[in-house]
Amino acid sequence: MRSASGRAEPRPPTSSRAVGAVWLLAPALVACGSGSPASAPLASPVVAAKAAPAPPAAPSPSAAEARETHVVDRMLKRVELARGLDSSNVVPGVLLGRAALIGQVKQHVARELPPEAIRNEGLALQLLGFIPTQFDYEAAEYRLLEDQLAGYYEPADGTMYMASDLADDEAEATLAHELVHALQDQRWNLRERSKYRAGEGDRSAAVSALAEGDATSAMFDVLIARASPHGGKTALSMPDEVFTEQIRQSMDHGPGAQAPHVMRASLAAPYIYGTLFVHVLRRRGGWEAVNQAWADAPTTSEQVMHVDKWLAHEPPMRVDAPTFATLGGGWQVVDEDSEGELGVRVAFEEWLDATRAADLSAGWGGDRGVLVSNGDLAAFAWTLRYDPGKTTDSRALAAFPAIAGGIDHLLGAPSVGDASFDCHERVDRGPLAVARAGANLVFVAGPAKTATRAGAWASAGSCAVARNWVREIAGKR
Repeated sequence: MRSASGRAEPRPPTSSRAVGAVWLLAPALVACGSGSPASAPLASPVVAAKAAPAPPAAPSPSAAEARETHVVDRMLKRVELARGLDSSNVVPGVLLGRAALIGQVKQHVARELPPEAIRNEGLALQLLGFIPTQFDYEAAEYRLLEDQLAGYYEPADGTMYMASDLADDEAEATLAHELVHALQDQRWNLRERSKYRAGEGDRSAAVSALAEGDATSAMFDVLIARASPHGGKTALSMPDEVFTEQIRQSMDHGPGAQAPHVMRASLAAPYIYGTLFVHVLRRRGGWEAVNQAWADAPTTSEQVMHVDKWLAHEPPMRVDAPTFATLGGGWQVVDEDSEGELGVRVAFEEWLDATRAADLSAGWGGDRGVLVSNGDLAAFAWTLRYDPGKTTDSRALAAFPAIAGGIDHLLGAPSVGDASFDCHERVDRGPLAVARAGANLVFVAGPAKTATRAGAWASAGSCAVARNWVREIAGKR
């Protein structure tokens, strides 16, 4: 659902904090899946083809790095031309086998991200019912990343890292995409912009979407120019709906298709909505309009998804974090954050079709969620506030029955339900309830006992507890 600070990929919400502040490219977004991982950092086909005569066997690391950097430099010149930005530094190129590439990412995450952040994110998704209870979320994040990762630009050392097993088209696309990130970093300091900041997930999602949209659009310009050098076509020649559908479909095929839907949707989201945002700007004012977006960057994912709201500098509404006195003593907050409109849409897509989820997430005004724990007990609460429609509460009035109906369709008839409250008793995760309170929707999930002797989760609450908790939260405007 929400994007971690600096998250530059299509992630869970999540969404995923697991990637941290590296800037990645998933090959499924631009080409067919790559072959088996290479066991050693050997030159990829595209590097071998573009570097002059084949080097002697077992070249020294310094010679290999020089050759790879030369290939990167050649692509960088093409990217500079397409993007209209000049590079101020040489970008070193390093080819790595899959295991080494993922190892680099893991090292980065360990440096930049608190270890509990990934666990907490997975726990919230489990409580909501979006991923299984017996599920290693962090390991699954890395498996999905390993399936999809083609390469990444690392702002910390200004280096381009790329998988050594890519086919020519994948390698070319990866270089083009990641070198746009290098230009972004040199001009607008991606390293600083992508630092993890607790509680600022939506702002991070906005930065991620801008960075990925910029890089994806420019990448397609480079690839199209090579394929049709005299055709005058650019990324803008591709209908937005075709582009969007290609990305969605790409995440549903290959090894990554086995990952939970919420993870795949979160991974693709910055590419989709960031590129749509960039294309609106390019159609209005070319790449200079995109440069202006970097100078005055979107601060919410809502601004990315609705350019007029960015132009108006519309801020999010203040939403207080849900309280939890109803649960009793001993509970404490372990995570607090905002999902933003993008996170809301990803979450709603777990209950509704994509079109309906888009309709009901539009009008987002602000939100705040808390994950709380008490020993081996955990619970999650989330308040979503809508902008006024025809009336102050008209959007929430329309959204509640649709969301409740979507949950009912998945879980069956509610244990308790009325015109403003819908709750399901779940034997493993505890109650899941949604309620309408004025212009707000309030969601509560749990409490649940997350560790038992049998290893299975168990409910530690009821719909009666959920109703009282919702009432407590609704009383805090």
